[in-house]
Amino acid sequence: MRRSSSPIASQWFQATEAAGEFMGIRYGRLRKETEEVEWSFVSHCDCDGIGGFARLLREGGADLATLPRTRKPNRGIILPLWRMWQASRKQKISGARRDWALTTNSETGPSKALAWHLFSEAKTEKIRQASRLEKVTVNSFLLKHLDQAIRPELQKPAALLPWMIPVNLRGDVEHADDTENHVSFIEARLRPQDSAADIQQQISECLERGEHRANYLLLGLGGLLSQRAKVKMITKNRKRSEGNIGAFSNLGVWDSEKAIAGDDSWLFCPPVAGGQLLGAGCVTFRNRMSLTIQGHASLNERPEIAETWMQRWIEGIG
Repeated sequence: MRRSSSPIASQWFQATEAAGEFMGIRYGRLRKETEEVEWSFVSHCDCDGIGGFARLLREGGADLATLPRTRKPNRGIILPLWRMWQASRKQKISGARRDWALTTNSETGPSKALAWHLFSEAKTEKIRQASRLEKVTVNSFLLKHLDQAIRPELQKPAALLPWMIPVNLRGDVEHADDTENHVSFIEARLRPQDSAADIQQQISECLERGEHRANYLLLGLGGLLSQRAKVKMITKNRKRSEGNIGAFSNLGVWDSEKAIAGDDSWLFCPPVAGGQLLGAGCVTFRNRMSLTIQGHASLNERPEIAETWMQRWIEGIG
C-alpha cells in the first residue's frame, strides 16, 4: 500500500477546471417530507464520488469510520501498462466524439439536461435479483441498459462505444484525508448486441489486467508536468476524435441497516467533461437505488433529452 500526500487525480481535475470545464460532482438530497431535491456540488478537485458523499453524510452527523475499499489492489507497475497496451490494440473503437459531442460553445456550470429516478426498496431488490440471475454485477446490468438508452440519438447507433468507469483505489493508495481523490478508471467498449454477461466479462478482464492501476500510473507520470502544460494537453486532447462517451459511476450500497438518522434519500452523478455526451450515476442508500443522468452543458438548450434517456433506461431495466 502506497501513501501519498498529493492526490494525483486532483491535479488533473484542477487542470480540467482551468481548461474551462465544470468539475462539480452532483449530489441530491431528496427530502421525504417535501419530495423536493436539494442539489449540492462537491468539487472533483477535492474529492472523488465516494469521498464527496462521505463528506456530506458526515456533515449531517453520520458516523462513517471506514469508506469502501478496493477488491483489486496493486498488481505492480510494468505489467499493468504492458497488458493495457496489448489489449488496446485488439479492439478498435468505431464510435468517435464527432458522433455524439456537440460543437457549440456552452457556459461553464451545472448542466440543465438532468433527470433522476428513485426506486422503491422492493424494486431495488428485484434489480439485484435480476443481476444475480444473469450472474453479473448490478454495475454490468445497469450499464448495458444505459448504453442501449442513449444510442438512438447517436450518429452511429451501432458503433463500438467506450464508457469510462471510475474505480475506487482505497486500500491500494491512501491519502491523509480519506475523502480525497482515491480514484482511477477503466474503459469498457460496448457493442449494441453485448449482453450484461459480455460487459461483465470485459470489465473483469480489465480489472484482472490491472488497467485501473495502469491508468493511475499514467496519471502519475503526467503529474510531473506543470499545471499550464496539463491544461494545454487537456485542451489539445478535446480536439482529438478519440474519447469516451461519458462516465458511469456507482457509489455502491450505503446504510443498508438504516443506522443513519433521517428518512431522506440521495442522488448522485459524476461531472461531464468536454468531448463527453453525458454522465450517469447510481447510489443505493437505505436499500433504495437511485439513478441520475446529466448531459454535457452543450445540451442545455434541449434539456428534455436527459429525461428521454432516463425513461428508456428504466424501461430497459424492467
